[in-house]
Amino acid sequence: MRLFFVLLIFMFGTVPQSSVAAEADDVLAQLSKIRLDKKQFYNIRDITIRRDALSIALNRGTIAFLEPVLGRVTGAVFIGSGEVVAIPPDAIEKQQLYKFTGSPVLNEPFHAAIFRFTDNTYADIMKQFSQHAEETVSDDDAAQFLPLDQTVTDRSGLLNFRILADFLEPAGQELFWGEINGEKLGWFDVMYDQRLVEEVAVFKMHETGSFSTGDLWTSFNRRIEARNREAAARENKARIDILSIDIDAGTSEETQLDAQATMRFKGLVDGARVLSFDLSRSLRVKSVSLDSGEAVPFYQHRNITEQEIQRYGVNTFVVVLPRALRAGQEIILRFAYAGDALERTPNGVFYVGGRGLWYPNVGPQDTATFNLIFHYSTAYTLVATGSKVREWDEAGRRHAVWKSDGEFPIAGFSVGDFAIVADESAPVPIYTRVDNENLLKEVRETMKYFSEMLGPYPYQRLTVSQSPVTFSQGWPTILNVPLDSPSTSTEFVRASEIARQWLGSKMSWSSYHDQWILTGLSSYAGAMYIEHKYPDTPRFREILNDARSYLTDRASDGKTNESAGPIWLGQRLASSLTPQGYSQTMFKKSMWVMHMLRMLMRDDGPNPDATFFKMTRELFQSYKGTVASTYDFKRVAEKYMTKAMDLRDDRKLDWFFDEWVFGTGFPAYRIDYKIDSSQNGFTIEGTIKQSDVSETFVMPISVYADADFLGRVVVGDEEVLIDPYAAVLAKVN
Repeated sequence: MRLFFVLLIFMFGTVPQSSVAAEADDVLAQLSKIRLDKKQFYNIRDITIRRDALSIALNRGTIAFLEPVLGRVTGAVFIGSGEVVAIPPDAIEKQQLYKFTGSPVLNEPFHAAIFRFTDNTYADIMKQFSQHAEETVSDDDAAQFLPLDQTVTDRSGLLNFRILADFLEPAGQELFWGEINGEKLGWFDVMYDQRLVEEVAVFKMHETGSFSTGDLWTSFNRRIEARNREAAARENKARIDILSIDIDAGTSEETQLDAQATMRFKGLVDGARVLSFDLSRSLRVKSVSLDSGEAVPFYQHRNITEQEIQRYGVNTFVVVLPRALRAGQEIILRFAYAGDALERTPNGVFYVGGRGLWYPNVGPQDTATFNLIFHYSTAYTLVATGSKVREWDEAGRRHAVWKSDGEFPIAGFSVGDFAIVADESAPVPIYTRVDNENLLKEVRETMKYFSEMLGPYPYQRLTVSQSPVTFSQGWPTILNVPLDSPSTSTEFVRASEIARQWLGSKMSWSSYHDQWILTGLSSYAGAMYIEHKYPDTPRFREILNDARSYLTDRASDGKTNESAGPIWLGQRLASSLTPQGYSQTMFKKSMWVMHMLRMLMRDDGPNPDATFFKMTRELFQSYKGTVASTYDFKRVAEKYMTKAMDLRDDRKLDWFFDEWVFGTGFPAYRIDYKIDSSQNGFTIEGTIKQSDVSETFVMPISVYADADFLGRVVVGDEEVLIDPYAAVLAKVN
């Protein structure tokens, strides 16, 4: 989620690692020691700050501005009576705000606030102040700010680099940030940042000892964009496009990595100078320079806790370019970095740990070509993403060159004391790190199944390894999965991860709102493979039943486990209230969404899943090598919807997505029926009652008599019809 990726820049402070260009150094020096300006204390009343959906009323009190930085005021502290109001634009965000605050609308009185800004807030306040008679600030009024003076200084590093960007780059994407001490909600933050895709946000940070976590109460596009959510889903505010990354990396002392990365990228906007990159928290940047050798200033965060890494998934460092970047201009940056970035399995295999990526990056949505050179012990074998170009021994070390097959969203490797076993039969060579003929055969069969479902395997090779770990880890062309066990879950996980070679490696999501598509498709593809491998067994149904049981079970508070919110929220499903909301709810609900689409698309022909397979293949082929949004997926699904799915007679699946992707309802059904004999057979008459959802919730329900399909009943609409399209040869009452 890019919002929290950007927030991470602000939250934890940074430490300079090289000399800064004069102008940036001057701004940062002043920002780092900023204090209250004793000459700018004012008693104010009836002043309102409006920033899109945010409205902050300073009813009556005293405001103290911060000292100017290069002539610009960047903040203020207010003590008095105020009120903040924010109205989310849609039902989803209102539901989230209610989840955290008990109200779908933020309307909170407050008695203190700290503001930081790079926009015209200072001018707005002073203009409104000039319209009232000036009141002298008493010594007592001024004294109440003394404790906050040091607080502002101590916390000056929180926003320094975001503010620096607005000093060094062209105007037009300014920031307004408020830390509010609410009467009921305590301290929380409101933000309007025009650099973010979702400009408006309200959130709360929780500090517990040395740990810091955050709850994003609501986040949405500014009003002009929120009216068209589909158009907003295509918005891209990336500042650069990475074209290629060349990495020269050496391993030593087993888990140590020492690397140099050469990154070629082009600017997407005019004037970009302050760039942020993600990197594993275990790696420390030593230097950054241009291709000419000119040193580039950079700042890297330190003291990031494990919980913060798990929460946000990244560790960010900031680079300040010596000169502004032009849109379309290509430049090269060289990074040198090192650290303890590898983890070791009990069987002697080293792999990149789960602490962030091992090279500078801006997220998986930006694909690039990779050229990788490795140096490691001659006792070890190494596998990496892409294809091996060359491998040789020299000076007591082993060296290898790997090159990507086109653009990758991510690159990885593993090294250790293992042997490679190959199955180079057509069409794609498969390699394993264990001598296991059954594994080779199983991977081959799985890839064949997914090739029929999604199209040809998109890379030139696949390496699959098994390790005594409890999780799976994959990159393009390389996959690490748990050791074999007799359980269906192991096969299911392995098949799902192989499906991700198509869906997660070659196709990506447009934003965090769209993660559910790839999560659901790859998980459900794995379940379908189990169904294919073990026909006429309960294994496939057990996978679905386990997911349904989790989602519908009631927690101690009486809520279902899906109370985290709709799957459209992506990583935001994980919060202090629902810690497993993303890892469990997203995975299980998105898989069920794909299952319901498949069941609705099924027909009675020799290949009942032909329509579903055509849909998934078109989705992958249309968005291979790029990103897809929820609305892109919806359009593809609508091309293949059956007549029975067209509940509104408009060739749209709005009803389905509103209920299952953007909604949180779980319907309960009860059927009452009677069977009467007739001259030619039997007549079945009854009713299906739907509960636990709104009156507008509709869903076609399949009706069976034992194993015989009788028809579909559309439940929850204005009328209930059994087999309305006469698709079943049966008597209908």
